[in-house]
Amino acid sequence: MPRRLSAQRGQGLLLILAFVAAFLLVVWAALTLASAAFLNLNGTRSDTQHTYALDAGLAYAIETNDSAAKGAGCQNTNGSFPLVYGSTTIMVAVTVTAVPGCKTNKPSYTVNVQAGSGRQLNAQISSSNAGKKATWAIDWEAYQ
Repeated sequence: MPRRLSAQRGQGLLLILAFVAAFLLVVWAALTLASAAFLNLNGTRSDTQHTYALDAGLAYAIETNDSAAKGAGCQNTNGSFPLVYGSTTIMVAVTVTAVPGCKTNKPSYTVNVQAGSGRQLNAQISSSNAGKKATWAIDWEAYQ
């Protein structure tokens, strides 16, 4: 019968425990990275929804002032509306102000759109034919 040395008893168990600890460390790191990626995905989704809401507010401003320009033109308008994205509702507020020196045959407006809390778009829109053919240009826009 082979004889075991008493100093070697349990060394296999220590080796297995070391490998299990290393494996658990790798699993923990992978789960931490995965959870961070899922949290970032929700942030990206929220940013995308608010950006779409800001763009919808700018389109609302163009449509509203296209109708106004066919009449008197160069009138300030305000409006707000809810946008529903799944279970999320974003309130969009639009303020349209005629620029100084606005001409009824070439109206130009400064647009301020707010979506949710803290998201804002500033833009300037203009039409060269008083909106008769619904041709509007976005001269500039800035997201905040």
